[in-house]
Amino acid sequence: MSFHSHFFIRRLIGLGETDIETIWRRIPQESVAFKQIFFVKEKRVKEDLLIRKIFLFLSTISAALVLLIITFVFLESIPVFTSNLIVNIFQETTWRPAYNSFGILPLIVGSFVVVFIAILIALPIGVGASIYISEFAPKKLRDPLLSVIELLASIPSVIYGFIGLVFLVPFISQLLKLNSGATALTASLILIPMIVPIIISISSEILSSVPKEYREISAALGASKFQTTLKVILPASKSGIFASVILAFGRAIGETIAVLFVCGATGKFPSFPFITESVLTMTSAIAMYMGEAAIGENLYYVLFFIGFSLMLISFIVNNIAERIVEKQREKVGGIRIW
Repeated sequence: MSFHSHFFIRRLIGLGETDIETIWRRIPQESVAFKQIFFVKEKRVKEDLLIRKIFLFLSTISAALVLLIITFVFLESIPVFTSNLIVNIFQETTWRPAYNSFGILPLIVGSFVVVFIAILIALPIGVGASIYISEFAPKKLRDPLLSVIELLASIPSVIYGFIGLVFLVPFISQLLKLNSGATALTASLILIPMIVPIIISISSEILSSVPKEYREISAALGASKFQTTLKVILPASKSGIFASVILAFGRAIGETIAVLFVCGATGKFPSFPFITESVLTMTSAIAMYMGEAAIGENLYYVLFFIGFSLMLISFIVNNIAERIVEKQREKVGGIRIW
């Protein structure tokens, strides 16, 4: 008698090992159906164990690949920490590799200015669209709308960059009377159609996941559908909406080519007002200079340090977001939305 058969019988009738053997021998041979129950369960256990091992193997490979990437980037940036480069990086106020000026702070500021403006504009658009799709749109219209949104998310970023370079840069230049339309504002506007689909898809799913009882109780108290959405559904979904913003932040701060086309690529602190100044983001700097950075040069190590800093920023932001969402998820009927 196999271990798994023993296990299931003990679980089912709560008997010990000796009792199980005795009962098993006393079962009539014609009671085939009874014995088959345990053979079927044993087979299912083996299948479950196999599936678990497969998923564990795949998860281990994924985790190992991530760790290898992080380790590689960190090892390549170690010379920055063991030389005067670390002082240069944080003391210099400009990014001019040709003059051995590797100020990373202008790149960090430029990245956050571009991302902040993009999210500031994309958030009300995304949340408003998700509210309409999940609460007010006819059922026949929801799927086509979501399909269009998914199509926006699937367009390659280089296409957005090309459109921005050809149409948006001249438009911003004429509209704001600037010498060049390649500004932080232009880069932010290019990011908006790239991050809005993320906010819409996640937020609409979260809004739809709010228990039906919330709506019914609110309606029973005399609240209109708009009042229910504003006063009940949105507050219950705020943690999920916050999660969508964090994911949008990750997409925006990691975007490279589209931003590089229209940001102006000026490695200095943007002056006020920031939105009309040319900037250089961290990812754009890596894309611009990695091709000309020879192994062993200061620029090579600094670029890997920038990449490591990007990963660190993403990790910190996502970790903070996960903690906040974890604390608030019970407000949506215990549904885990992260």
